[in-house]
Amino acid sequence: MFPGLEVLSQQEIQDIHTASVEILNSVGIEFRHAEVLELLRKEGARVEGTRVCFPRELINQALKTAPEGFRLEARNPERSVWIGVNGNDGQGSIFAPPAGCVYIQDFEGARRRAQRQDYLNLVRIIEQSPHFGVNGGGIVMPDIPGLSDRENFAWLTLAAHWYSDKPQMGLTVTGDISRNSLAISEIVFRGRPGCHLLGTINPDSPLIYSENMLESLILYARAGQGLIIAPCSLAMATSPSTLAGTLVQNNAEILAGIVLIQLINPGSPVLYGNTSSIADMRTVSIALGAPELSLLVGAANQLARFYKLPSRSGGALSDAKYPDFQAGMESMLSLLITVTSETSLVMQSAGILDSFLTLSPEKLLLDEEIGGMARRFRRGISVNQDTLAIAEIKAHGPGAHFLESDYTLSHFRQEFRNTQLSDRQTYNPERDYSRQLLEQAREAWQKRVEDYVRPPLPAGVEPELLEYYRKTFGHEPQLA
Repeated sequence: MFPGLEVLSQQEIQDIHTASVEILNSVGIEFRHAEVLELLRKEGARVEGTRVCFPRELINQALKTAPEGFRLEARNPERSVWIGVNGNDGQGSIFAPPAGCVYIQDFEGARRRAQRQDYLNLVRIIEQSPHFGVNGGGIVMPDIPGLSDRENFAWLTLAAHWYSDKPQMGLTVTGDISRNSLAISEIVFRGRPGCHLLGTINPDSPLIYSENMLESLILYARAGQGLIIAPCSLAMATSPSTLAGTLVQNNAEILAGIVLIQLINPGSPVLYGNTSSIADMRTVSIALGAPELSLLVGAANQLARFYKLPSRSGGALSDAKYPDFQAGMESMLSLLITVTSETSLVMQSAGILDSFLTLSPEKLLLDEEIGGMARRFRRGISVNQDTLAIAEIKAHGPGAHFLESDYTLSHFRQEFRNTQLSDRQTYNPERDYSRQLLEQAREAWQKRVEDYVRPPLPAGVEPELLEYYRKTFGHEPQLA
């Protein structure tokens, strides 16, 4: 075992914290919500118009009540997961699905708008995956004719709860969308206590919280559900051109959101998130495959540990347009750093192409392989009297092999990670290796769709969900 990757010294972390507090106290954050402004004024913040400046005491108090970790409940309790620090050993980094992809890329490389069936297939694939601890949310944003945005998002929430018994990502685009997500989840859990939905709040960098985000934040916090505060700034465009300056601004934005959540509901689960990267100098668009993104991930995780908070950062991210060599090297770098820097929750952990826009089912399966490799690397080398194998070496001596020993049989499965898709066979001149890996990935995800068996909902929940949808939208949901 080795400690989490560190890209900042303790003094540098303290310097970023001090600078962020100074920004919060002197520049402040713009909150575009009257109720929020009144609450912050009442609690001692300095409010001028929509601008709020935070005293140090308010920040410190919020950090005292925010939990170091929490259990994210699944409707199947055996599939619940721990996020962050807990009383047990924990489960390491929890992998969550992609979110917000507009397009699907097919096996031949053609890109098209995501459809209803794509979402249903992806929920089924993720439900059976050992890689993902969480399901649901906006894995893709399907183009469903005749549905308003409000109904489209409600359908996503309903379909994910309908077809998966894993913990669920929530949707937080507007207040109405958040209300529907929370209501559907509440029906499924039937008053069962705890956190059973995890939403994301994105500040509008630099230093703004929109009305829609704040409305969702209030609803989730009052319901005691988990929230990720995750800026997505672009260094040089919507945050300073230095990585340190970007961290200062992002940290101020995150701390402001944490203060608000803890004022609404002290002890409410919150994750320290960051999805920021740099703007490419030639296009001024986001660069997801940049090494600077991985440096920001490592630094954000250190800051989360400094504040004793669970963390969220990105996973298998790439700007590539096809699951090619570029996609592989960028995804491996970002996911390896994410895992080794001890991210609590890894969103976008598989399948991402084209800077968040496109999802490839084949890449989703390939990224599961990368995730398994990263987890094994993070586990490190166990050194103790047993693993030093002194007696084993003495017993065999020079020139022997260890293939058939009892020691080998009792250790190799735990010590070595077996590959799922990677090719370690000897070269076969009759094979077309240019397509082999993608073909195996396609076969693997298609088999999951074919083999899927729907986990049953608790008794009485299914008709209640359908009735809620009918009352809200006037017709039956299309779930087949």
